[in-house]
Amino acid sequence: MVSNEVWLPTKAELTVPVELSISTPSIKAGAIYMAKACENDCKEFMLCRSELEDPRKCLKEGAAVTACGVRLLQQMKKHCRDEFENYAHCIDHSHAKAYVVKCKEQQRFLDRCAIDKLGLERPKLGYFARLHVHQSDRPKPASTMRDYEAEAKKVLDELPKDHPARLDYRKFTDERRDWFNN
Repeated sequence: MVSNEVWLPTKAELTVPVELSISTPSIKAGAIYMAKACENDCKEFMLCRSELEDPRKCLKEGAAVTACGVRLLQQMKKHCRDEFENYAHCIDHSHAKAYVVKCKEQQRFLDRCAIDKLGLERPKLGYFARLHVHQSDRPKPASTMRDYEAEAKKVLDELPKDHPARLDYRKFTDERRDWFNN
């Protein structure tokens, strides 16, 4: 439930100039290049989301990620259309789960075109699993950590003294840990 005090963005604020409307195999074919080309925009968006803990405050950064993805796909269409479509077609028709393993030959041609015509090299395996430090120009926001103990104390203090306490609660146990250890 949302009250009138909660700010929600307008439809105009949520609208981006161009939406990505391509198939899943095409997204799989271009995803690694999008991740590499739009790396800084994606990191800026994720930093904003984690720092502010409110996606409504990061609409500008999210629109920048979408715009970067659209630009990259437009460049792919302009310079490497045949290679991109062949790779996406192979992904679509090679396996029911759209695995890319059987499409290494088409991938090689797309990689060569991306390097030659776009100057965009496919990242090495494990590149995105490594630690990357992101330097941001945005000012660091003030700490927004909630004080859950103070909130709970306030709620408990507001309860009447004769309020019945629940006796049917269970103590929390992390069953995942117990399951693996047993």
